[in-house]
Amino acid sequence: MTKGMMRALVFKGPKHFDVEMRPIPEINDEEILVKVKFGGVCGTDNRIYQGTKVIDAPRITGHEFSGTIEEIGSKVPGDYKIGQRVSVYPMIYCGKCHCCLEGRTNICVNRTTIGYEIDGGFAQYVKIPKEAIACGNVVEIPDSVSDEIAAISEPIAAAYHGIQQAQLKDGDVFVIVGAGPIGLFHVQLSKSVNLGKLIVIEPIAEKRQMAKEMGADIVIDPMNEDAKAIIMEATGKKGADSVIIDVGVPSVLEQSIDYVKKGGRFVIFAGNPVGTKVTIDPNVIHYKELVVTGSSSSSADNQREVFKLLDSGKVDCSQMVSGVFTLEEWQTAFDMKANYMGIKTILDPWTVK
Repeated sequence: MTKGMMRALVFKGPKHFDVEMRPIPEINDEEILVKVKFGGVCGTDNRIYQGTKVIDAPRITGHEFSGTIEEIGSKVPGDYKIGQRVSVYPMIYCGKCHCCLEGRTNICVNRTTIGYEIDGGFAQYVKIPKEAIACGNVVEIPDSVSDEIAAISEPIAAAYHGIQQAQLKDGDVFVIVGAGPIGLFHVQLSKSVNLGKLIVIEPIAEKRQMAKEMGADIVIDPMNEDAKAIIMEATGKKGADSVIIDVGVPSVLEQSIDYVKKGGRFVIFAGNPVGTKVTIDPNVIHYKELVVTGSSSSSADNQREVFKLLDSGKVDCSQMVSGVFTLEEWQTAFDMKANYMGIKTILDPWTVK
């Protein structure tokens, strides 16, 4: 490899990614350079590829990654160290909008994101701007957490925020609709409380089995079983304390609100296609006094909490990485994500086959 150059996966426009040699980013006194170990492939990366998530090109994408600190600017505050293992929470909040002032930095009005507006982690090196450092987004990885799992800690943190929105308590019945990567993360993270019952609804047998192995008490095949009837039987006809929707299918969302008990919570985690409309009887919300809310993004603090849970052994995500691919194999990694094959795929920018 030419000195001063690095390998990177570069988005050139819809349906167009290339692996290129790019200059290693030069940092100023207020920035950090991270040597990337692995980069996680997200559904949003596929949306960028398809053109449904619009970003400027050319851009090095990748907003989930782990690595080590390679260089530290002389004016960077804190006790960062060369060689320190880190993951970088990608969303940079402004600190000034009404959401930030209310402490809800995850939905900052003016946020920018590494991998969207700023070059990201599908490369051998990534520059961390001072604004991200000021937000506390450079997060140390515990020794017990592998680089592979650390690379997917950002979506685990997003899932953790969803668990916060569900407001689970000991003894609750929790229903997870969809056992894709986020749904399985929710299975794991729900272990942070002592649930009365954990119920997972998922049409793919392999993923139902994974949910069962991870601790689900009841798994339901919605194609061949009556999910509402099973939930009502399991709860003495009361319904679930909280339901979280981890699949972006409007009809599933419409059906699932009937699973919630009076006074329960209904959390919409998964995004739906732009312009989606759903039909819900408002009387269901009105007479049952349901709390209907969303869950969007997360925070570096959520990521730190996830690392604590992983370090403690309460949460085990070791089965979540379904494949490690070179940059040249990005299409395979993206296709696996798009076609719901496996759980999470990650890219290794250093290996060349």
